[in-house]
Amino acid sequence: MHSKISKNIALTFIIIFMMAACSKDPITGKTTYNWYGIEKDPQFGEEVIAGQLSELRKKNAKVDEAADPVMTRKIREMTRRIAAVSHYPNFPFEAHYADVDIVNAWCAPGGKVMVYSGLFDPQKGLVKKSSDDELAAVLGHEIAHATARHVTKAMSRNMTLMAVGQVAVSAIGASGAGLVQDAFNQAIVSGINLYIPAYSRSNEAEADRIGIMYAAKAGYNPQAAVDLWYRACQKKGNNADLYASHPSNCDRAKSLEALLPEAMSAYHKTQN
Repeated sequence: MHSKISKNIALTFIIIFMMAACSKDPITGKTTYNWYGIEKDPQFGEEVIAGQLSELRKKNAKVDEAADPVMTRKIREMTRRIAAVSHYPNFPFEAHYADVDIVNAWCAPGGKVMVYSGLFDPQKGLVKKSSDDELAAVLGHEIAHATARHVTKAMSRNMTLMAVGQVAVSAIGASGAGLVQDAFNQAIVSGINLYIPAYSRSNEAEADRIGIMYAAKAGYNPQAAVDLWYRACQKKGNNADLYASHPSNCDRAKSLEALLPEAMSAYHKTQN
């Protein structure tokens, strides 16, 4: 009897906590679900970027100026410009560049950006190294993941499943550290443990919608985002990019093309 009452109390507490975690998303206007206050995102992001930089340096991978001082300055300046027009310009944004052969870039919670050199590889890469507009399309997308708070929302869903599954109040108070790690995939390249955020297809589509507007409002031509994904479509076909959770290249290009009129309007305003 005592055990049954305890479980009922725990479930009641969980339900109340879940209701309290619901709020209106300032970006989408939809009801969203996040157990974490906005101040937690930079804390988690700092944990992620510190761990990644430590791993890279431990394996003697070249980072930032040691990797390419010109590209590092460019990425940091572009991140600054895009962050300034984002929904959370006061996040403690910072950007890094690593000489690692993987076609990716990411932004941890709170605005910690990482770009890998493989993104610009002439054969398998995604972005033309000479195109600031294409790089801005990628950076806008990744920064949108951070401002849309996709990682802490995913962590909240995981904690809910854990709490309900175990019917344990203690689950609610569990440390976020392990859940942050769970929100990232791990890839091993040249013996280096790389962190790659694990997003759903809906997260990716949302980041595309938000990110193309960020790039446009920062003064970068949003046509580049459409061109980039159509090129990926022609080059790689209609396969999902990097992970199965990503939208297919061709579908992504078409979705971004539909957003182009609004994005171009925002871009033209910056050119006057």
